[in-house]
Amino acid sequence: MRIRTNIISIGLILLALFIAAIYLIGKKISDVGNDMNNANAREACRYRAESVAYEFKKTEELQRLAREFFGMSESYQEGDLFSLLKTMQQLDPKLSRTWFFRGTNDSLRLLERNSTEFRKMKLSGVELKYMYMLLDSHGDHHFSGTYHENGRTYWTTIEAIEPTVARRALFGFDISLTDLHSYFAEATGKVSSYVFILNEQGILLSHPDENLLGTSPFQKEELDSIKEVLKSQNELEIMVHSSFLSSQVFRVYYPLFVGNEKWVIAVNVPQYGNREILDEFHRYTAMIALITVIIFAILLLFAQYKWRKEYRLRRRLEQESMELHLQQLKNQINPHFLFNSLNSLSVLIGSNSALAREFVLKLSKVYRYLLETRNESLSTVKEEMEFTRQYYFLQKIRFGEQLDLSIDVRPDCWEMKIPSVSLQMLVENAIKHNQVTLQNPLRIKIYDRDGCLIVENNYQPRAESSEESMGVGFERIQAIYDFYSDEKFVCGCQNGCYVCQLPLLRNHL
Repeated sequence: MRIRTNIISIGLILLALFIAAIYLIGKKISDVGNDMNNANAREACRYRAESVAYEFKKTEELQRLAREFFGMSESYQEGDLFSLLKTMQQLDPKLSRTWFFRGTNDSLRLLERNSTEFRKMKLSGVELKYMYMLLDSHGDHHFSGTYHENGRTYWTTIEAIEPTVARRALFGFDISLTDLHSYFAEATGKVSSYVFILNEQGILLSHPDENLLGTSPFQKEELDSIKEVLKSQNELEIMVHSSFLSSQVFRVYYPLFVGNEKWVIAVNVPQYGNREILDEFHRYTAMIALITVIIFAILLLFAQYKWRKEYRLRRRLEQESMELHLQQLKNQINPHFLFNSLNSLSVLIGSNSALAREFVLKLSKVYRYLLETRNESLSTVKEEMEFTRQYYFLQKIRFGEQLDLSIDVRPDCWEMKIPSVSLQMLVENAIKHNQVTLQNPLRIKIYDRDGCLIVENNYQPRAESSEESMGVGFERIQAIYDFYSDEKFVCGCQNGCYVCQLPLLRNHL
């Protein structure tokens, strides 16, 4: 009875300690969760802001290219004008229309999106006066701003061109503010945030609510924050209530300079009660902790019975020692493979960036296989051949015609077992320690013979090699064979070739 009372007391003490630990850990998880949520929100905001800024920078770059073209042109033929302005629209889907005005007439050529011809717009006296004022402004050849036409609001950016004194001209890009937010929403895909853009006066240029375009629905405090962002040219984070979503949002303001205008991008990430979710998690965790400790206290009653079986574990010491040694060898392979792959990638980056990107994609598939098999000692021949083919593809990108691999293994061997990653390791060893040149290409063959998988290559050793030896890999392969069978892994030179023999193991092993 006394022993049972002591066990119950120990269980209650452990219960109290465990609940206290769960509470402290839960609180820490809550804080870390909030920090991670804020970090993810900041990253999402920065990505959206950079996407929007890039779109306007693209428009400015197109305008610069068009200005250079117009500046070098000796004449403004109708066909050339149409082709150039149409091309600008195709390169920048935000553009609602493009136009061109020559200072020698009273109308401008206007090209609407999806239109197949110019529309000549005759300008009023006030409009002509404004155009001539822009042409005569020698201090700055770039102008931008907003205007209203037929119930729609446009942001326009205008360039003045003076290829010769007699041929002054203007051209411009017009973007409908009504369509601007739709474009950004489509360009960035389905994301859990929304963006609006406003100028330094606080006037909305882009917003998911079209009724707010051209208005300034902000309080004085927020307008002051916007001015501070433009003045300091630094981002600003605030937590505000969004009238558009009717909920709290994490809002970040970013400065944006488009031409001679100063704008602000505001990215808004909704807050969906993350703390409430974490608090709910704490309650469930506490319940689980309580149940776990109660079960643990009950199990203490059977401790003596469990202790009597301890001697049986001693019989497994030798086997566990072998398993530990094997695991230590396995753990050295993945970093070794990654190190050599990154070395190959560094060579490609300097010589061919396009191939480097393809290399990275294939490398991710190869390393996924390594991660999937990192806890496995044996794999089927079929899996190892497929993995080796992927690895060969990466090396083929690097070496081209200097390297050749052929595989000829009968289908009845495919489901038999060999050490995981061993086939790739032997191919890598051949590439590492032999010359691989156009004059001396390396040819590797993989085939089956007499119950073994053979990896053979023409033996042409390098004069010097600073790379790491494959001794760890060979030791791992032999350790696996020692653990699972009496078969031996054999390698060596035969008739001018380096030959490695991997005994095939049956599935029941």
